[in-house]
Amino acid sequence: MCRIFCLLLAILFLAGGVSVGPCAAGHLTLQIVRTVGEELLWESPVERGDHFTIEYRHSSDLTPVRDLFRIGNEGEIVLIEESYLWYGAGLESHPEMGKTDFSGEWTRVRMQRAFPRFLLRVGEVANHVLTLHGREIPLLSIARGRESIWIRVKRNVKIQ
Repeated sequence: MCRIFCLLLAILFLAGGVSVGPCAAGHLTLQIVRTVGEELLWESPVERGDHFTIEYRHSSDLTPVRDLFRIGNEGEIVLIEESYLWYGAGLESHPEMGKTDFSGEWTRVRMQRAFPRFLLRVGEVANHVLTLHGREIPLLSIARGRESIWIRVKRNVKIQ
């Protein structure tokens, strides 16, 4: 039965009746990729203007950090806000980086920092969690601690 099903799928694919991949032509996916070997670890469909967050604990200062990103008009990833309860080394704080708001419990640094993709080392202490469309993805559930990953947006194409 499996052979017949696979044969039918192959015929439909070769005839151009089936698009391959989770998204149709021209759609975007947010991907998490292992840098070594470019192995795809996770992906999800996204659209321009969609937001996602990465929340983690600063590895040495142990402050909670929340980074808010947007999928830009050209498919780039735009860091639009970094929030933290107290400053830790390496966090955004310079006045030229963006507008800093100290009015609430969290310090919020608003900016428009675009990345075609960005490199992240999965933290064992940091415990990074990416949230997209209400779904939380703990990065330690898909990658090993201290492993380097790329987070990027890819345009899917229809294979005919």
